[in-house]
Amino acid sequence: MATCITSIPKIVAILTSQPAATLGGVEHVVRELVRGLELRGYEVMVLHRGNAAPRWLRHPNGCLVRGFSDLMLSWYLGRKLRNCGDRELAAVITNGPVGWYVPSVKGSSPKKLHFYHGTYRAQAEAIRPFIKHRGYLKLKWCDSMLIERSCGSGKQVLCNSEQTREEVQRFFGHQAITTWCPLDTCHFRPLDQSTCRTELGLPQQGRVALFVGSTHPMKGFPIVRSLMRSLPNVRWLLALRGSVPMDLSGNAGITVFQNAAYDVLPKLYSASDFTVVPSRYEAFGYVVAEAIACGTPPISSFGGASRVFLRESPLDRLLIEDGDDSDSYLVAARAILNDIPRFRQAVIEKARPAMVRTMAPENWWPRFLEVTGL
Repeated sequence: MATCITSIPKIVAILTSQPAATLGGVEHVVRELVRGLELRGYEVMVLHRGNAAPRWLRHPNGCLVRGFSDLMLSWYLGRKLRNCGDRELAAVITNGPVGWYVPSVKGSSPKKLHFYHGTYRAQAEAIRPFIKHRGYLKLKWCDSMLIERSCGSGKQVLCNSEQTREEVQRFFGHQAITTWCPLDTCHFRPLDQSTCRTELGLPQQGRVALFVGSTHPMKGFPIVRSLMRSLPNVRWLLALRGSVPMDLSGNAGITVFQNAAYDVLPKLYSASDFTVVPSRYEAFGYVVAEAIACGTPPISSFGGASRVFLRESPLDRLLIEDGDDSDSYLVAARAILNDIPRFRQAVIEKARPAMVRTMAPENWWPRFLEVTGL
């Protein structure tokens, strides 16, 4: 009688800072990795602060603990991985400032991959005017040149954009491959604007602008405030992660969506005439890609996605060289408002096809699997 042998799926371990359900670009990539790897027969184990670190490190208090939380978190994640048993690991994927400690696991010789989503060193320069000098030095030298650089040592290094790849090579000396980021282009797609405005409780008439992000200095929220003052007849949708400034509440021209759900985002983009992405540092910029996927023109500072997808005319007018130049954002916004059909058509016909070739799952996964050998 023939013996039926059931193959046990290999395991891919993903080590990252926050749970995959958390809002953020890194977590977006992790969610897509989990979904895609499971569809390809892998068992995926995600280790993060919430399930592998002690309670005191999940919500670190005190300057010393907060300051070295990434360093300590990597050790606890590595220890958890080491204690996960003797099942065969196909790969260990670490992310950002997590992954300097990846121990040997009994019975396994996994591929070791590190995914950089930007660098703290470049971020430190971008937000230097807004942080204390010792904070700048810590971010640049401890968080970046010590921890981040160590995380990629001895591994195959992947990057979310050419901008990040250039930073990783220049600052850390690591050779890396740009795989870009995956985006579900069936979820983020152009929707009927009128229907979206109705579902969001917005008036059908009038111009609508969108900001997706936070009030953190790195996200350039002062530019949004400047545009709101300069364009008083435009209704603003603010999809804010985290806290909401009190002065934004009760303003009839502003609708705030705090910690907007994933399913709501395509409706917000499609309901809007343009999106503003004024980040001081954006290694990739999912907001730019999501807006383009939904057919909405993004006005953006230089970032990993914007400098690739906003190269062709007339969309190059929406790429702002000086991220602090509020006048340039205003000029770009008025250009869109004066000819919305033209800019929307350019997004649909020029930017979206390029984005789909780069990020749609059917195109991203073959490239990722070829590069990594999974």
